[in-house]
Amino acid sequence: MKDLEKNLAETRQGTLLPVQAVPQGKKFAVIGFDEWPSALKIRLRAKAEKGKANQELAEELRKIFSAEVEIIAGEKSQRKKLLVHATKAQVLKVLSGL
Repeated sequence: MKDLEKNLAETRQGTLLPVQAVPQGKKFAVIGFDEWPSALKIRLRAKAEKGKANQELAEELRKIFSAEVEIIAGEKSQRKKLLVHATKAQVLKVLSGL
């Protein structure tokens, strides 16, 4: 988690979380930190069409973090930057428990 911790940035609105989304999986899963894109790798069930994968990503992470989650960059890319409306410490605590 230390590598992920270095890539999180806390702002006044919450924590910026880099994500590598992998669509069309068998089930939603947080795979773990991937060093190459320096992002949290997440497998999604939905296809990457008409915003379905983005919607699934935001909805599932809202449940996990019990906080609002916004995609602030990368809506049409597998590499995304998310804003989790929680502190960096809260985000790390949740992720360490997965």
